[in-house]
Amino acid sequence: MAIELPKTKKPAEKQDPKNLLIFSKPKQGKSSALAELPGALCIDLEDGGYDYIDAVKIKANSVSDIKEICKAIKEADYPYQFIVLDTITALEEMVKPLALKLYTDTVAGSKFTGKNILDAPMGAGYTKVREAMEMVIDLVSKHAPNVILVCHTKDSAVGDSDITVKSVDLAGKTGRILSSRSDAIGFLYRDEDSNTILSFNTNDKFVECGARPAHLRNKDIVLGRMQEDGTIQYDWSVIYPSLAK
Repeated sequence: MAIELPKTKKPAEKQDPKNLLIFSKPKQGKSSALAELPGALCIDLEDGGYDYIDAVKIKANSVSDIKEICKAIKEADYPYQFIVLDTITALEEMVKPLALKLYTDTVAGSKFTGKNILDAPMGAGYTKVREAMEMVIDLVSKHAPNVILVCHTKDSAVGDSDITVKSVDLAGKTGRILSSRSDAIGFLYRDEDSNTILSFNTNDKFVECGARPAHLRNKDIVLGRMQEDGTIQYDWSVIYPSLAK
């Protein structure tokens, strides 16, 4: 079959970010905002993260719990459009037993007798933690069209200067690897009017964020607006245009 090469630009085939990474400081409203996302299942990986929030939510205390949740989703014929893992900062700790097993099952790790995977020599422990995290996230990704990873933030120094930038709070290369897998990385905060802002603005040199979808690229998106009665009105269609259809 002859291939006809394109001569003009074709419109983007996707707008919704399939993989969204959200990070912020504590008490900025991440979980409250995600609880208002239509069609989302929020998997709570932290103690009490959703205790005071009305949400479609389920608690997971281990990787085994996450596997059982995915099994139940499959048996229910995949009812969710979004799955939220809140937080992957907690997931990083949760996967350590799995990472230890992955390492000790290798030839190099077969003689390792330590209990803490991070004590494995030559940085192998950190590598296996990243591998275990990716395994869990890949599993979850098979059970909904869109996945949202939620993370705490940390301040990272730039070289030897006094300048710091806000980035995802994950050890070693894990943050960079998960960021590279994401279609959009947003920093969530509340502005002076208590509106909830999700920033993908790469022009802000003090925050590591960005997005592939054109409607998010270099934008500060108003995700939630404070109302006169003190409630916040969220509109997730500004992130996921398909929700407006």
